[in-house]
This record gives sequence, structure tokens and C-alpha cells, in this order.
Amino acid sequence: MVQFQGNSGAGGGSEHIHMVTLDKTGKKSFGICIVRGEVKDSPNTKTTGIFIKGIVPDSPAHLCGKLKVGDRILSLNGKDVRHATEQAVIDLIKDADFKIELEIQTFDKSDEASKSNDPRSNGYMQAKNKFNQEQTSSNNMGGMGMARQPTVRNDPKRSGNFTASSRVKHVPLNYDEDDEDTRDMTGRIRTEAGFEIDRASAGNCKLNKQEKDRDKEQEDEFGYTMAKINKRYNMMKDLRRVEFQRQGNVPLGIALAGHKDRQKMACFVAGVDPNGLLANVDVKPGDEIVEVNGNVLKNRCHLNASAVFKNVEGEKIVMITSRRKPNDEGMCVKPIKKFPASTDETKFIFDQFPKARSVQVRKEGFLGIMVIYGKHVEVGNGIFVSDLREGSNAELAGVKVGDMLLAVNQDVTLESNYDEATGLLKRAEGVVTMILLTLKSEESIKSEREAEEKKKEEAKKEAEKPQEPATAEIKPNKKILIEVKVEKKPLGVIVSGGKNNFVKTGCVITHIYPEGALAADNRLKIFDHICDINGRPVHCESMTTLKVHQLFHMTYEKNVNFTVYRADPPELEKFNVDFMKKSGKELGLSLSPNERGCTISEIIQGQYPEIDNKLQRGDIITKFNGDALEGLPFQVCYALFKGANGKISMEVTRPKPTLRTEAPKP
Repeated sequence: MVQFQGNSGAGGGSEHIHMVTLDKTGKKSFGICIVRGEVKDSPNTKTTGIFIKGIVPDSPAHLCGKLKVGDRILSLNGKDVRHATEQAVIDLIKDADFKIELEIQTFDKSDEASKSNDPRSNGYMQAKNKFNQEQTSSNNMGGMGMARQPTVRNDPKRSGNFTASSRVKHVPLNYDEDDEDTRDMTGRIRTEAGFEIDRASAGNCKLNKQEKDRDKEQEDEFGYTMAKINKRYNMMKDLRRVEFQRQGNVPLGIALAGHKDRQKMACFVAGVDPNGLLANVDVKPGDEIVEVNGNVLKNRCHLNASAVFKNVEGEKIVMITSRRKPNDEGMCVKPIKKFPASTDETKFIFDQFPKARSVQVRKEGFLGIMVIYGKHVEVGNGIFVSDLREGSNAELAGVKVGDMLLAVNQDVTLESNYDEATGLLKRAEGVVTMILLTLKSEESIKSEREAEEKKKEEAKKEAEKPQEPATAEIKPNKKILIEVKVEKKPLGVIVSGGKNNFVKTGCVITHIYPEGALAADNRLKIFDHICDINGRPVHCESMTTLKVHQLFHMTYEKNVNFTVYRADPPELEKFNVDFMKKSGKELGLSLSPNERGCTISEIIQGQYPEIDNKLQRGDIITKFNGDALEGLPFQVCYALFKGANGKISMEVTRPKPTLRTEAPKP
């Protein structure tokens, strides 16, 4: 928590509460920096809350002219934030649209005369009066009572006998104006190379004449030299400047942690992934990161640092670190040695959208695409490519207008809004990998639907037309009349059905011999329900099993007509038969293997009562002692049945058709 010394009405000043509306249309941000702190009203009382600690020049907060450093925020968009945390208020600002409405409490508004002498105007420092050095005796910093010590000039009338315990700093004869840096350190500024950095960054540190003469190092794009870094963080140990190139699709591979003391904020390296980008860089667990690319992380929460790393622009990363001794206390966790295996969060996209494609575009200043947030009838809401720059790398890579943007590098954009998606595209550098989905136009979708409906209607009409029995195709869940050419050849089937049979509701095929006429015709299948033969209904409830079988074993001269119903799914029942098989005693079953199992073609009575009472001709044994029999050849099935002794367990499948034939009239 930040503590301010000042008076808020109790010491003669007055409080002023007013409303301020900020509109960031056309700007990157509202331009205010906040902190949770407290103001001491008197030795025994204090006011806590969210205070403005900085205002960015030329921002909406600066241009409105109604905000000052030190102002307290009472509410934001109607929500009371007096007792809110700093992060909660930051989240409210992020969730806001282009406008926010602030209820502001300003302290010491009654002292209007002090405005002319206040070196801060609207949150940033004005140029210092070089001809009146002693003017800054007691000016308040942003209305919060932060007094600056007066600058003492070298006076020949003064005694030169200053001791080491003197509280006033002695100014040497060769005093230079550059010795004292009185600039405002809030907000952002651009370096000579055009990069935006914090004003408090080491890249913006001011060197005096002697320091400039000693510093022979050329400033980098962020304004860094080791002399400026050492001066800015002169109280920290073993300062280092670490440089590396970031690859667009590769994570940095570092874990961050905060300070052990919860009253302090810092950003420590908790671990370095040996397979990550920083594995070969001079970064170790325990290092404190104080800056990255001109963004100051010192005295900031490590959670905010993660967002800073993600949002820095450019491929080059420059970190300022302070290496502590192993025994130094600071980091709140023990060094992390194990890192989880890297995962690609975009893999599921190709499962959800099989026609999605990955496109790589080299960003040379710009990608050459414009996007919008919209809705498509095929996929719903999302981010879509609205325009392409002619001749751009994106156009050459195959990006098309109307494509849906599903991901940028490792960031999925399926649920992103416009600002989030454009932010990802702006921050992406180098070779940018985008996952795109080419969608059909609404006109083509409409025409396809119309064509599909037309096709369904035609298919329906075609299905209603009578088919030629000799070539008719058997379709599921529908009675079909077929004609089979036999010419005195056996039909070659085993069927189940009859009034003295376990299957009384219909006649169903349970086996087709490969040598028979039905196998040669190749239209009938196992579990097909035969409703009539040559126009004669096969009504099993009024026909014995023998008569049903005779219909399929008699000789037909030329052709046979069948009315067939193929149930989908098949109408079946399954049950188990368990018994003890004696050594040397046969089962008494004749079996015919097929793709469904082994069909019982004959049962020798008197072998085992369990078989006599529960099984019948036409039943299909699908499992024998847990072994599946579907599709096994005869030799394998014979060996299984022949070699088995002791406890036998068989799974049996039996047709259970729906009654589809009418009883014959008397």
C-alpha cells in the first residue's frame, strides 16, 4: 500500500467531489495510472482508497483538465470502489467500453493560489524555472503534501565547515543543472528510436555531464546503457541486461513469482523451462526482473508482469535483472524445477472445424488484413476477414475475404471480441501463424439447401415408384418385393419360426449357405424377415415349424418371389446357456459358421437337457466360453467345441421379429 502525507480537510483544506467522464475513442487508453493508498488527515485519522498516481500526457484524462495526481476515485461507472482492490478497479476499467464515468474526490481545492506555484499541472511536470532554484521550498506534489527539499546554492558568505552529519547536501563549485532530475516520472514517453517506454524506466534516466563523458556505450532502441541502468537502480545488486529474440509461436518458458513479504511487490524468476526460449539465456531462478523493454516491473505485482510480457511489441526482448545471492530472502516460493509438457491449445480447433487450415504470413510492418466482428449462418458469431490489402503477404499466403479467424499463433480467437482479436494481430511479430476457416456465402448456402431439399423430394418420389422385383434393392425398415432366379437350385438357408417354435411372430433367416440360390442372388442377409413366398403369407402363429422349413426346402422351377422386411436395428434377443460338459460326451450340435457366429443346423436330442430345453434349430451361438465366434472359420469353431470340458458357457442370439403378417382367413 502506498502512503501519502497530506491534509484532506482537517488541516484547513477542503474536499471537492465532482463527476468526470472520459472518452477514449481514437486513443489507446484513458490515460490514468492508479494505486491503492492512504492519506493521513491528521496524526490519528487517515483516508484509504484508490488514488490517481499518474496521468499520461495528451490522453483523455489529461485533456479533460479535471483530474490531478492525488485525486481519489470514489466510484467508477456507478460502482463504489472506495474499498475495492487496485486489481478490481483495473478490471472494471478494462471491462468498460470507450467511456467511463468517475466520481472524483479532490483534496485542497480551496488553495487556488498554490496552482500557479505547483510544478505539476494536470499530472505531469512542467519545465523547471532555472532562474529561481529556491522556489521549491514546500510545493505539494499533486496535492498530496509530498514536499521536496530546497536546493542549496553555493554561498560564499556561508561557512564551509559542513560535517558528515549535516542534513543539507553540500553543492560543489562545479554544480551542473543536470545533477538533479526533477522530471515527472509518471506516464509514458517515446525514445529516439520511436519505442514507447515508461518515464521511470532506466532508458529515460538522466545522466549528468561527468557521467555522460564516462559512458561510452551507445543507447539501444529502449534508451538503455549500463551506466543509466546502474544509476537508476543503484541500490540493487548485480544488475544485468539480458537480450534475446522472441519467436512468435514459442513461449518464453519462465515461471514468475511474487515477494515473500506480502506488503512488498516484486517480480522474481521462479523457474526456467529447460526446453523453453530462455534455457540458454543468462536468467536463473531467484533473479528479480525490474524492467522489460522499457516497462518498469519493480514494485509491481508479478501477475501484472505476465501481462506486460505478453503485450510487449517486437521480436527483441531486453530484460533488466538483479541477481541475488542464494541465501537472500525475497521470492515467495522455492525454485521450480519441473515444467509441464508444452501443449498446443489450438489442436481442438481442427477437431471442431475439420476444414480449417493453417496459414503463415510474414509481418513486415503490417499483415495486410482488416477484420470485423460479425455473424455467419454456418458458424455463428466470430472474427472475420473483411478486407485485404492488394499485393500484401496475407493475400499472397492465400487469406481470403470472408475467412473466419480461429487463432493467432497460440491464442484462440473463437470467443474473442474485436479489440482482443486486433490486439493479437498488432502484437504478433515475424512469421504469424493464423488458423482460418473458409466459409460459404449465404447465397451459396441457400442454393445448396434448396438443391438438397429438391434432391430429397426426388428421392422420395423415386422411392414411391414400384421397383422391378428382379433388381429391387432391399431398403431398411420397409417391405420390399424381390424376385430370385433359382431354376430348381436349393435356396440354401436356415430359418427360425413356427407355432411350436420359440420364434412365433415371423420367419427370419439365420444362415445362408454359400452354395445356394439366395447366396448367388446376394440380396438377402441374415436376420431378414420373410413375410411371404410367392404371395403366400408366412404366418408362423398358424404354421408348424416343419411347414415353415418345407417352404424353404422345396424345389422351385424358375423364380421365387419374396416379400422381405429388413429391420434396422435388427430385432433380436440374447441369453446365456450354462452347463457342465462331461469328458468324452459330445454336445450333440451341428453348426454352420457365418459372419454372425455359429448357427445351429441340427440338435441331437438326449445329450444335455440344458441344450434340449433351451436351444433350437436356427439359434446363433455368438460366444463360447467368452470367445467371440463372429466370422471364425469352421475348423476353429470345431476345435473350440471339441476340446472344451467342464463348465461351458454359451451366449446365444435368437431373432425376435415384430408380427408383420396377417392370419389366413378361414
